Amino acid sequence: MKEIKVLMLGGKRCGKTTVLSSMFSSINMALAGTDLTIDVDAETSAALNRAKSVIINKMKEFEHPLTSCEVEENPSDATRSYSFSLKRESNGKLKGSGIPFRIYDIPGEWLTDENTEKVKGLIKDCQVIIIAIDTPYLFAKMTDKGYGQYHEQANKSVEITNFFKDTLSAEDLRDRMILFVPIKCERYYHLDRALHLRQFGRRYMCEVTKAVYEGYKDLIYYLRSCEELVNRCTIAITPILSAGGIDFISFRWDDEANKMIAYYQAPEFVREDERGYRPKFCEQPMIYILAYLLVQAIEAQTSSKSSFLFGKNLLTGMNQQQMESALRTIKMKMKRNSGISIEEDGYFFIQNPKNL
Repeated sequence: MKEIKVLMLGGKRCGKTTVLSSMFSSINMALAGTDLTIDVDAETSAALNRAKSVIINKMKEFEHPLTSCEVEENPSDATRSYSFSLKRESNGKLKGSGIPFRIYDIPGEWLTDENTEKVKGLIKDCQVIIIAIDTPYLFAKMTDKGYGQYHEQANKSVEITNFFKDTLSAEDLRDRMILFVPIKCERYYHLDRALHLRQFGRRYMCEVTKAVYEGYKDLIYYLRSCEELVNRCTIAITPILSAGGIDFISFRWDDEANKMIAYYQAPEFVREDERGYRPKFCEQPMIYILAYLLVQAIEAQTSSKSSFLFGKNLLTGMNQQQMESALRTIKMKMKRNSGISIEEDGYFFIQNPKNL
């Protein structure tokens, strides 16, 4: 069984491990009704539980104003990988060997140093690429470019774009899913729901999505203008609330880090049951990925031109009819835009050739 590989890109210490922890804490609840479940190996479970404990403990600090959100997640500047399996559950028992997943988290600096060949090799082997975006750096201190003053430095957007354009061929990217995932969107989500704070009827989460488009315009244009990639790449924006009960407040200069640091505090205008560690929408990137993989799997079962991603026996213990049923249920759980408009919470398909 070929392993499904997912690569996470983004700036250093932007919170990718925390996102993975929140994602897999909620994904099995989102999969209810599909007969699918995510099984996690012991090492991955321990790593993600540690990350969850760190952010839960950190949440206590946000009761005091102006607390830095940065957590040292990967101090060794090394690749981290996390192993999962998508399995079918029947009568309380897991059926078959399932689809093995591995998610790789690499330091953003690898895009411009001697590790570029390793990254290129990973991307060629990965079916899905997640670009994690630290939203306050993207959206706060907005410039006339349509994105924040500190975005390029924090989110490595120029490095990511140049890597795609200069290092990867169309063949390396064809038939991939590319997800832009704005994280730490809490401030803007809360503003959207505090009507007395919204200025001039603004829709902040939709504005975040537009800032993603501007902040990665060159990369998106490249993916959509290359003849070999048009209608061959699935591209979407899927915002999440990484922790829930925090709000970005302001930037401050940090002499030790020699850069601007984002500071947060507990939100003032939310219900009591929204305070503390309350991640929201963290399952959505994984829902998108599973829908994409199931579409590819069904195509592999029915087409003589099977996708390079899959063989004929993708998921032992699940036939085509069961996969189609699971796909219908998963698609109903997806937050996504209809037509050309951006969904209320900022979800948007830039390119959707698989009709997810």
